[in-house]
Amino acid sequence: MVTVNEAKEKIIANTSHLSTQNRSLADAAGYVLAKDIIAPIALPSFRQSSMDGYAIIHSDVAENGTSLKLAGESKAGQTLTPDLKPGSAIRIFTGAPVPESATAVIMQEHTEVIGGHVLINEYPVPAGKNVREVGRQIKEGTVALTAGTYLSPGSIGFLQGMSVSQATVYRKPKIGLLITGDELLKVGDPLSHGKIYESNSAMLIAALAQDGILDIELKYAEDNLASTVQALIELLEQNDVILASGGISVGDYDFVGTSLQEIGAETIFYKVRQKPGKPLLFAKKDEKAIFALPGNPASSLVCYYEYVFPAIRKMLGHDNPFLKSLKLPIKYAYSFDGERDEFLKALVEEDEVMPLDGQESFALRSFAIANAIIYLPVSQNKVEAGDLVEVHLLPF
Repeated sequence: MVTVNEAKEKIIANTSHLSTQNRSLADAAGYVLAKDIIAPIALPSFRQSSMDGYAIIHSDVAENGTSLKLAGESKAGQTLTPDLKPGSAIRIFTGAPVPESATAVIMQEHTEVIGGHVLINEYPVPAGKNVREVGRQIKEGTVALTAGTYLSPGSIGFLQGMSVSQATVYRKPKIGLLITGDELLKVGDPLSHGKIYESNSAMLIAALAQDGILDIELKYAEDNLASTVQALIELLEQNDVILASGGISVGDYDFVGTSLQEIGAETIFYKVRQKPGKPLLFAKKDEKAIFALPGNPASSLVCYYEYVFPAIRKMLGHDNPFLKSLKLPIKYAYSFDGERDEFLKALVEEDEVMPLDGQESFALRSFAIANAIIYLPVSQNKVEAGDLVEVHLLPF
C-alpha cells in the first residue's frame, strides 16, 4: 500500500507526453502546443489608433483650446494614409492607420469641431497617446506562444490575427473503458431484486469529455477471469489508457487484478492509504497506462480526479496536470479515526469550503452538487470550523 503522495508521484513518473500532430487552427482549440509558435508578422503590423478622434502632432498643442486645421480622414481598412502637416489634424477612427508624422490621437470627447478646424480641449498631450505602435502586442520573429500553452479561445484568436493556420500539438489519448459486474443493468432494462443500474461508464465518459477526450471504447465483462482477460486484451490493442471500473477489491468475483497479471501488465502499485478509493491499482503494459478503479461510484470518481485526471493531463502536455489546489477555511468541524487520508466531497462558496452530507463511497448525490474535494491527511484528522484545509477544485 502506498500513500496518496507516493501514488501521485509514481503515476506522473510513469506517464509521458503523447506523440504530436499538426492540426489546423480551426480544430486546435483545447489542445496543448508541443512546439513554440513564432510570430510571422508584428501585431499591430502598422501604427493604429486606439480611439475615435483626431491624429495630431502632440507638440502643436501649446495650450487648452488649441485650434488645428482639419486636413483629412483615416478609417479602418484604409490602405492609403493621408499626410499630416504641422498645425493640422486628421479625423481618425479606432483601428485606422495613424499617419507617420502623427505622434498622438486625441479622443473625440476632448475636441470640438468649428468650421474646418478642431479645438483640442486637452493639455498637455503626451507623445504616443492613444497610438498603438508597430509590434506593441508582439514583434515579428519573436515567440508568440510557447510549447505547453493550452490553446484557449483567446489563443486561437491571437494566432489567427497573425494568419497562423496550423499548430503542432500533443494528440489526445484513446481511452479503453472496461465495466465489470454481473449485478449491473443498462439503462432501460427492467429492474429486478439484487440488480443496480450501471452509472460509472456515463460518469467517466462525462469526466473525460471535460478535457475534450471523446475517443472512448467501452466494453463490459462478465464476472469471470476469461471474460475479463479477453476484454483487457482487446482494449489494449487500440487504446493508450485503460480504465477498468470494479472488480479490483478482494472479493471472490474480483478478477481485474488477476487478469492484469495474466496479460503481463506491470503493477506499479496496488492500494492507496486513503478513503474512499483504497483499492486503486495502477499498472503499465507496453507503455500504456492502466487504472483499475473501485466499483463504488464516488470512490471511482475521486480516484479519477485525483489520479487519472493528472495522468491524462500530463499526456496532453500540461505542465501542471493536477487539480487546482488552494487553502480555504472549512465551514464545519470535522474529524475522523483510522490511518487513511480522507477525500471529502465539498462545496466552495464565498471563500470557504463546506463538506457535504453523504460521504459514503457509493453516494453520488453529493458529488452531483460538489465543486471541490477536501483533502485531509491523517495528520489533520481533526479540524475545527474556520481551520484552513487543502481544497482541490473540480474542473467545470
